[in-house]
Amino acid sequence: MRKYAIAVLAYLTLIVGLTSLVAAQMVGEGPSLIDESKREGKVVKPFIMDKKDERLFRPRMIWADSWQFIPLPILNEKGEIQPETPQTEQLTAAQRISQFIKVEEWYNSKPPELEGKYVLIEFSASWCPACKRAVPFMEHWNEKFDGRLVVISILETDRAQNDNFPTAGQGKTLQHCIGIDTQRRSAKALGVYGIPHSVLIEPKYGAVVWEGMTEQKGYELTDDLIEKILAVGEKMKK
Repeated sequence: MRKYAIAVLAYLTLIVGLTSLVAAQMVGEGPSLIDESKREGKVVKPFIMDKKDERLFRPRMIWADSWQFIPLPILNEKGEIQPETPQTEQLTAAQRISQFIKVEEWYNSKPPELEGKYVLIEFSASWCPACKRAVPFMEHWNEKFDGRLVVISILETDRAQNDNFPTAGQGKTLQHCIGIDTQRRSAKALGVYGIPHSVLIEPKYGAVVWEGMTEQKGYELTDDLIEKILAVGEKMKK
């Protein structure tokens, strides 16, 4: 994984000047991106059930830990994580993201163009109240960061249910990219079981640099935070 060791050094060199700014958005009532107490360094595992049959969700920050700089996994059509090889290490970020995203169909668009852009992926469902509240954010970011950020919602509900998504104009008029995957392959690969859950992926190595629930108190994804994260990629192009 020598490529990713080099990537860590390159990325951290650029992000160090922004770390305090980005962390400031995360710290208000919660930990920063690099809070030592929140660093995991473990392989993502699916939820387990305790004796009371309650879901124990994985800790935050496993994929978005800026010191780990973990690239997205590559999945086969069954959603199984594939081993890394010398060949996969040569994939571009766009190729890696494309091989991570598994959808049965694109609901309102063709597959989006990912090359050279940050990608925000939200795992969602039309029945989920919090997901419905997140829709205006996705539409807003799709418009505000057009050309710099690709916004994708992957819904676990089928086309008929999405047609009646109770938002302004309903699902058929939404402008950001929407994929349907009732099998939840990409979500399961990241160990995501609580929705809406989003990951923000950088465009050079296909690594997750932010993850969470957009409205989670103390961890909110905001215009300012997105702008500061996108600035890292723009500096890397210079």
